[in-house]
Amino acid sequence: MSSGKYTPDEWRGLCQEALDAVALTGSKAEASRRLNIPWGTLLNRVRKGEELGLTPTVKPESKEYTLPQFGEDDISAPEILDHLEKRFEKKYQAQKAQHWFEIKVKTDAPAGLAVVGDPHLGPNCNISLLRKDVEILSGTAGMMAVNIGDTADNWSTGRLIQLYSEEDISRPTEQKLAHWYLRDSGIPWVLWLHGNHEMMHSEFATYLRSINVRQMPMLDWRARFKLVFPSVEIKIDAAHDHKGHSQFNPTHGQKKAALWDEDADIYVAGHRHLWALGHEEMDDGRVVFFGRARGYKWLDKYAVRHQFYQQKYGATILFVIDPLAETPVSRIHSFVDLEEGAKFLSWKRENAQS
Repeated sequence: MSSGKYTPDEWRGLCQEALDAVALTGSKAEASRRLNIPWGTLLNRVRKGEELGLTPTVKPESKEYTLPQFGEDDISAPEILDHLEKRFEKKYQAQKAQHWFEIKVKTDAPAGLAVVGDPHLGPNCNISLLRKDVEILSGTAGMMAVNIGDTADNWSTGRLIQLYSEEDISRPTEQKLAHWYLRDSGIPWVLWLHGNHEMMHSEFATYLRSINVRQMPMLDWRARFKLVFPSVEIKIDAAHDHKGHSQFNPTHGQKKAALWDEDADIYVAGHRHLWALGHEEMDDGRVVFFGRARGYKWLDKYAVRHQFYQQKYGATILFVIDPLAETPVSRIHSFVDLEEGAKFLSWKRENAQS
């Protein structure tokens, strides 16, 4: 047997040389380097030599020392895969549990779902208006509140960090204000969403989760959930913003979600610092309510620079829900005036009890 340009004896010698080099070094890689031949060529010669019945004619190099064997420094790949599989399954089940999760309401008394617009707690927030609305939210029976996101400016590192130099507020101060807003304001929170400003510097979102002692749902950007009353359930799709934008329709993204996403009764968002309300009967017979909350950022250089109209109302919008109403159009009423909506809610609850 020979290979190409070599005679049978030459080929046999090359195969023997390869076998001896591997035996001598104890390493095919080192043998390939010493013989100055490619790895594949070495393996081929070793295999052919074994087929010819050749065996090494040399013994491994003797050394006057031995090196320690440390063993593997981590668990094996199969063990890592087992661990990752368990972690994935746990994360996957947690994600599934967040999809249309239930908030159970104990009675059929009328209730209010207040969607609190982006507060941007800091120098540009309309604090007097925020305090007034906090008093209404905390002092009205039957109220539930959703924070639609952007609790503070939380400017990130990089180019946007320059905006901090224009404001006399620090990260610790923002955290202190967020602590008050979440835990001490008295607002009956049932859900918090993280908007783009929470995620600009992820440390802020981590801080918010760490002080969420009530373990209230606190999700990134969007939540689809149900208010489950004894006699009816109301499905809400709340997002910091929904996909889609139109200068002619402030609730374009919400209408788009109603048409092509999963069915809900209320679609509501914030983010764009403007308000709008609407409701309509869809082709499939559903009566759907749309809303967008303006928020509390009143001093907005970006809006001035780009000539956006700055609205005065709708910082928080309110949906008053009467579970015992006979028709969908009478079951939900929406208000852009939080104070007026709170009075209507109180009147509905008093009427229901009499």
